[in-house]
Amino acid sequence: MSDDLLRLEGVSKRYPVQRGALRRTTGWVRAVDDLSLAIPGGSTLGLVGESGCGKTTLARMILKLLPCDSGRILFKGVDLVPLSAAGMRPLRREIQIVFQDPYGSLNPRMTVGQALSEGLRTCGVRDREEVCGRVAELLAMVGLSPEAAERFPHEFSGGQRQRVGIARALTVGPSLVVCDEPVSALDVSIQAQILNLLKDLQERLGLTYLFISHDLNVVGYLCDRVAVMYRGQIVESAPADELFDRPLHPYTHVLLASAPDLENARRPDAAPPEPPSKTAEAEGPCRFQPMCARADEGCRSFDGELVQVGAGHFVRCRRAGST
Repeated sequence: MSDDLLRLEGVSKRYPVQRGALRRTTGWVRAVDDLSLAIPGGSTLGLVGESGCGKTTLARMILKLLPCDSGRILFKGVDLVPLSAAGMRPLRREIQIVFQDPYGSLNPRMTVGQALSEGLRTCGVRDREEVCGRVAELLAMVGLSPEAAERFPHEFSGGQRQRVGIARALTVGPSLVVCDEPVSALDVSIQAQILNLLKDLQERLGLTYLFISHDLNVVGYLCDRVAVMYRGQIVESAPADELFDRPLHPYTHVLLASAPDLENARRPDAAPPEPPSKTAEAEGPCRFQPMCARADEGCRSFDGELVQVGAGHFVRCRRAGST
């Protein structure tokens, strides 16, 4: 669609499982499997799911840090998958990332000013006064004083370092920012400050976010739309309010029941059985079937396609209408 800044169509990524002295390939892990989603410009899509479901792998493919095995990644109508490093270079400034670890993502030998000016110089800003002015502007934008430019990462708290990481992502004027669990390593009170900062920056700069998280409370606060990911596939996608008020996929119920909320703590599907090995093939196209308390014989013949059950609400479940 014309208003989609980013659109993924049938994106897949597999990793070989190698065993023995000869490292023979004995199987494949489907980290991302035939995944499609879209993010309209100026909005925030929350991508949620358990650890290891493929969220970060997907983010790295969007950034071209990992090659895509198949499918298309359309950014402003341009397919990123076939682009070479040289062809991707003009688009690098359009897509940036805020990493999960606010300390590990910063060079400990560079001051904050050097880290921020590096991106500016890469984009052709060479004048020293202009660089210093832009660095001070970026620091003020994320709530830090200009004096912070002379300090090293170890001199800041975790929340302050994440503000530096956000400022670094903004140095080149991106339109899409991938936030890979940017608040999971922070205290709860600091999380709220960073989330409010991201909201303010989106309103001021017209940014589009892909917000990856396992914290449903955070996603519900920040995101316009939520996509639930399980074993490399999107199993449910809906506007945020709709998904929290009317979750339909059994796995979405599991995630909501796992959240620290007393009201949902005793849902019957809050403690599912142990998931199968990621290299094991589920019986039928439904990946969640071995863990689903509602699964029946008909689930084995389900074609595994996303089913639309409402305005903008899609579910990969045969019994979506009855859950």
